[in-house]
Order: sequence, then C-alpha cells, then structure tokens
Amino acid sequence: MKIVQANKFLYPNGGADRYCCSLIEELPKLGVEIVPFGMADSKNLDTRWKKYFTENLNYHKVGLNFFKIGRRLIWSREAFKKFAQLLDESKADLVHAHNIYHQLSPSILVAAKDKKIPVIMTLHDYKLICPNYLLFTHGKSCERCVTGSTWNCLKYDCYYSYPRSFLAALESFIHNKVWHIYQNNINLFIAPSEYLKQMMVKGGWPADKIIVLVNPAPAYLPQPDGAKLLYFGRLSTEKGVDVLIRALKLTDEKLDIVGRGDDEDKLKALVKELSLENRVTFHGYLGGELLEKFKREAKAVILPSLWAENMSLALLESLAYGKLIIASASGGTPELIEDQKTGFLFKPGDVEGLAKKINDLKKLSASDRTTIASAIKEKIVPLELKQHLAKLINIYKQYAK
Repeated sequence: MKIVQANKFLYPNGGADRYCCSLIEELPKLGVEIVPFGMADSKNLDTRWKKYFTENLNYHKVGLNFFKIGRRLIWSREAFKKFAQLLDESKADLVHAHNIYHQLSPSILVAAKDKKIPVIMTLHDYKLICPNYLLFTHGKSCERCVTGSTWNCLKYDCYYSYPRSFLAALESFIHNKVWHIYQNNINLFIAPSEYLKQMMVKGGWPADKIIVLVNPAPAYLPQPDGAKLLYFGRLSTEKGVDVLIRALKLTDEKLDIVGRGDDEDKLKALVKELSLENRVTFHGYLGGELLEKFKREAKAVILPSLWAENMSLALLESLAYGKLIIASASGGTPELIEDQKTGFLFKPGDVEGLAKKINDLKKLSASDRTTIASAIKEKIVPLELKQHLAKLINIYKQYAK
C-alpha cells in the first residue's frame, strides 16, 4: 500500500507538521510505503520525491505579495501540476492530506480526483469552519463563521490585518460556499476530537463523512512529581498564559514557562507588575531532550487555553508522563481530563478558579495521587502511537483504491 502524505511543511514546524512527519517516519516500519508532498524547504526531510515540491511561500508576508498569494491560496496551478505528476509517477493508492491550506491549496484534491485516487484528510484545526483556524479572535471565543458568513473574518478583522483577513474570508467563501471543493473531493475526514467533529457538523458538514481518531500519545512512562508548575507552548493570547500568571499570584507555587510567541514581552511585563520575578522563569523555546526534562520534572502541567483546544499534543505528551494536568474546560480537553479523576478542570479565563485548582494540589494525599495516576494510565495507554497507527492503517485499507 502506497500513501501520499501531503502537508505544506515537511518538518516539525507545528503540531500538524509533527504528526505528519511522525507518520512519514513510522508507517514504513509497518509495511506502508510513503510518498511525501509539500513545499520546498531546507529543513525538510530528504526524499527522492522533493523534485515535485512547490515553491516556498510565506503567507505572513502578504503585504509584499498580495496578488501572488491571493491567486495561490485560491488555486495553486503549480501544486496542481506537480501533484498530478507525483501521482502519475508514484502510482499511489491513497492521499492523506493534512494542512494544505494557503501554500498548497485544495487544487491538489482535484488532481487526485482526476486520477481517481481517494483522499482522506485529518482536521488539525477549525479552518474549514473558521477562516482564522481558531474559533477565537480579539481575545474572545467566536463562532460567527460556523453557521454564518465567512465574510465575518473581514468584518471583524480576525487576522489583525485587513489584507490577510480579506484573503482568508475570500478563500473560505470560494472553497466552501461556491466550489465546495473540500466537500466534493475528500472521501473521509478524521477529527482528533469529538468536539471538532460536532463543530464541523454544526457548520453543516455531514457527520457520516467524519470519524474521530484521537492524536497519538507517546508511550506511557510515568515520572515522579517535581517541585514546580510547568506551561509549555506558544505565548499567544488564545493560550491564556496571562490567566495562569494572575492565578499564580494567588498561590505560593513556582512556574516554569517554556516557549515563545507574540505575547512574550507582555507576559514578562505582567510578571514584573505582579512582583512574581522570583517565582516565574521564562526559558524561551526549547526542544528535544531539554523540553522533555521540564515535562518529566514538573509538579503539574497547566493548560490555561482561552480558545477551544482541539486535541492538544501538550496534553497527550504530559499525560504520557503521568503528570497532573490542570486545564481549562474547553474544546476536546474534557474528553481526556475528567475533573478530580484524570486531572483538574476550570472555566476558561477564571483566574480564581485556576488558583483554587493549583492550591488544591497540596490537599492530595498519596492515595489520591495513586488513584489519579491509575486513571491517567487507563486513559492514555489506548492512545499510544502503536494503537493509533493500527487504527489508521485500517482506515487506509478501507479507502485505498
């Protein structure tokens, strides 16, 4: 069985890219031949198929390339042509699409249909029902485009740049309301959480074309509790790190923050304003073993997101270490974290509620901790990569030509 893995980035740029790269690495070990497709980049994995990769285009520089980017995100002729050539040479049985938006465009879906090759697509975000991916804008949750007009993205400037908001709204309008290009050219959608599936259905997508397959977790390797709380991830508004810092003021705990983002300076200023310099440490971006060390040694991992997390890799990775999780009750998170059983939940944005959950950690007895650890193991082991890949291969077999 030969499967094309199509994703705009073929290096671990974000969660979707990490997942795609893991499939490219792991599936051949199980007898599945993989053909990667994406944008050319020096950071990509090396492959003989790279001659078919498309030109690298940075969507964030839309001001300099407005018309070029606009044409490409609606319909990339380059991606259509090169993808068709790759399909001809590879003789693939199935296409597994990931984040193909903008830089690749859904033109590749039409190329696959022209060749009578089935396509499945993993939904790593809310892009097909929300032009800015997040169901969150200007500091608040937002579902205007789910059941309403995609032009709300422009009206409310959901990209904080009217040119980018215009292109995102136009893209969604043409693809989903005029051409129905995803609806007509994808055989099956995979949602990593029941929450995402239900939001897609709310947006008018057919429930019978969407199945839930939770993102894979690392192997369960429980670690002893450490001394400090940990947040790791993007430092951006929707992640709610400011809520965590304000909550920390109401406790006597210490916090490590690992990551970078647009809000980094604001968050450092907030720490100074609240006189928490001796209790909050910013470590910047860390990867590999350096990051794993922080995860292993954490007392608890805090996930204070304001937006509806789909199925956070940070959540899965932390549970795999048997860590206590304190998370906002939003999106797909409550599908793994049951309050007082596999972790602790609080209302998104509730500073005092989060502080209470942090302070409650001190009340846990050894017996309480053992009970929670057992519940975490029961929840996470079935989600390990081995089981995930077996389920995915079964899906491939059902849909491959």
